[in-house]
Amino acid sequence: MKKYQRTTTIIYSLFAVLVASGIAYLLVANSEYSGYKNLASVGMKANEIAEEQFEISFFIVAAAIYFGLCTWVLKSRNNRRRKVPYIALIAVSAFLIVAYIASRTLGVPIVGVEYYVGRLDILTKIFQAIVIGLSCVVIISMKKQEYSRRK
Repeated sequence: MKKYQRTTTIIYSLFAVLVASGIAYLLVANSEYSGYKNLASVGMKANEIAEEQFEISFFIVAAAIYFGLCTWVLKSRNNRRRKVPYIALIAVSAFLIVAYIASRTLGVPIVGVEYYVGRLDILTKIFQAIVIGLSCVVIISMKKQEYSRRK
């Protein structure tokens, strides 16, 4: 397989992982919304409502960002500055991993410390690690292609 074909395969694999990450975040948001409805039916405090609304919004925004990055990755395949989306993917994924770790150890504003670790939580972190890895591979592959063109 030629280097260009290999990079294209990796990009499409990355696209699939990004779509899966976005779907996983929508499922997490749906789960939070179900919990929100259950708590609302028994009457909850204003700070609990704010926490649930923040979490639901956060997960929907994370899904939207991943879907937007999917589009950016596909559109920038033939662009000269095509490394930028992969750098953005690494930054976003790393931020979400760090935020998750902080939410389980130090606590984050509004939410505090969360103690529950679910399957979808683990799945999204695995997806994010894969996104970081594949993005690094694509960037390295692009650098090798640029270097070989200059020779």
